[in-house]
Amino acid sequence: MHESAVALPPDDPEENEELSLRSMKLMKERAVKDRDHTVRREALLELAEKFENNDEVFELIRERAVRDSNYTVRKTALQVLAGLWKEKPGVLALVRGRALEDVNYEVRRAAVRELAASWGDRPEIPELLRDWMVNAEDKFVRSAAIQELSRCWGNTCCTFGFIAERVLKEKDGFVRAVAVQSLAKYWKEKPETLSLVRDKTLSDAHYSVRYAALQELTEGWPEEAGILPLVKERAVKDEHYSVRGAALQELAANWKDDPEILELVRDRCLHDEDNMVRGIAVHLLASIWHGKPGTFELVQEKAVSDRHYSVRKNSIEELANVWRERPETLELVRDRLLNDTDNFVRITAVQELAKGWHDEPGTLPFI
Repeated sequence: MHESAVALPPDDPEENEELSLRSMKLMKERAVKDRDHTVRREALLELAEKFENNDEVFELIRERAVRDSNYTVRKTALQVLAGLWKEKPGVLALVRGRALEDVNYEVRRAAVRELAASWGDRPEIPELLRDWMVNAEDKFVRSAAIQELSRCWGNTCCTFGFIAERVLKEKDGFVRAVAVQSLAKYWKEKPETLSLVRDKTLSDAHYSVRYAALQELTEGWPEEAGILPLVKERAVKDEHYSVRGAALQELAANWKDDPEILELVRDRCLHDEDNMVRGIAVHLLASIWHGKPGTFELVQEKAVSDRHYSVRKNSIEELANVWRERPETLELVRDRLLNDTDNFVRITAVQELAKGWHDEPGTLPFI
């Protein structure tokens, strides 16, 4: 047999090594040069999985954690570094630096999480996070530090005091809201927590904090005396529409069998000054109390006479979804197609007619 006709066996070590090297070269090229960031990210993950012990792969992923133009690739590279090579010299310093220096907040938050997850056994990490929780310029770093301290060191005697202080002293509303959520999640059994969360629901200057505190109250202490009256009050009196809307949703979720809740939702459907709150009320009435006397007629009224187009539009959608079999619904949708002053409402009427009554005689010519 001629030498040229002799083939290497399929499991020949030299051939396998050559194939592996070619594969690694191709993936390294894609990890850096591909125009699609999802391809670059997947190439990094494949390199890490298949060539974990290769120094060139480590160096490439370290470089991509800083230099890739897309934040998801940099975030993935950081996570891989922390997961596979946390003991390598310089990795901890790189992740720590990315927490403060990366231009994207998602990467900065991910870096904080990786510090806690991969190096949390080092005493300097909780100390670093406590410092960042108060002094970091970036609100996303401060909030991530609060979350990680609460999650990883919530059972220590001093962490509760640190987080409670941020609820009171943090200047940014988003970060205060995170602190409130952390207190309610990790220290629910402390009597001080309920008092603090209740106070934030009523008196915090920022709506996002009141919103978060309200949700934590209804989730964590729905049976506590005074919670139901407080939530009912917030549904009417809070100055921000998002808090009033959230209060209605929480009332419907937790106390829907209380007759007073149905009456309050009806009242808000008619009288709240904000269209978003009235729209939420319409949806709650249609989804939870559709069988109650007067609900159908109230949603009909909103579909015709609400002053904001979005409420009329939402009401038409609810009527078509919940009360499609009632002949009055078809007549109302046709009427809105012809007579509503807003084009979005008329478009919705067309869509609902085509979806729900396409076999009805007269629908096609009507459209």
